Amino acid sequence: MVLDITRMTVHNGPGIRTVILFKGCPLRCLWCSTPESQKESPELAFFPEKCIACGDCISVCPRNAISAGEKSVILNRELCDDCGTCVPVCYAEALRLIGRQYTVDELIREVKKDEVLYRHSGGGVTVSGGEPLLRPDFTLDLLKELKRNGISAGADTCGFVPRENIEAVLPYVDFFLWDMKHMDREKHIEYTGVSNELILENLCFVSRNNIPIYLRLPLIPGYNDSADNLLDLCNFAQQLSSPVEIHLLPLHHLGRARYAALGREYPIEGIPLIPDEKLNQMKSLVESTGLKCTIIG
Repeated sequence: MVLDITRMTVHNGPGIRTVILFKGCPLRCLWCSTPESQKESPELAFFPEKCIACGDCISVCPRNAISAGEKSVILNRELCDDCGTCVPVCYAEALRLIGRQYTVDELIREVKKDEVLYRHSGGGVTVSGGEPLLRPDFTLDLLKELKRNGISAGADTCGFVPRENIEAVLPYVDFFLWDMKHMDREKHIEYTGVSNELILENLCFVSRNNIPIYLRLPLIPGYNDSADNLLDLCNFAQQLSSPVEIHLLPLHHLGRARYAALGREYPIEGIPLIPDEKLNQMKSLVESTGLKCTIIG
């Protein structure tokens, strides 16, 4: 189940890359900017500002989850089961089903459209999510086909998957983007719902195979942006065998509209953005430990 295919990205590994985002994630990060990536199944998004109140969706909904409103229809999330029956009749595209099934061949055809860009920029394809290694069989088949076609492949992972899932893809992955949330175990549980022990164990396993790793830390003020947490990450990174680079991802609020479209409350409303001066100080702190650091975004 694919959430999206994003082309012409330059922050998801070397060169120009195509990113395939899979649905389904084992973490529930408080600051998740793509809530539609969490569930493995399709989800109905509703954009009331696009609705023209024609009412066509009301008549086709099998669960009577849609009713007439003053300026737009009203979607009852408690009744809606995300079946998507309403989507084809919504000509204003106010209703959209997020998530589509792809075959490996279909994805290969899509990514090969950008093959010339990969060759000239040293880029390729990055599998992401959600969590692309949550259900590894399909991802493994895709990575094998990418390798057979001579296309570089990277994996963006949270690392909270069984060891065998990672071990299976190692021969076909050129690098890992490894999403770090917090170095403190208890705070990691509080903010994501899971411990970071398996994540760190898997990270050490990948490092012993000498595969390049980009450690990516989303910086959320008041949660994980302390100097202590950043230094703990750097100290851990210095113990790894692989080539390592730290990526700092400052908070943005671009996910707010995504929560609204899914009928969910935005959990980090009111948290301020990080000033550029502090971002540069944090970058300098990482570099003072001898590690390469890039601010993404």
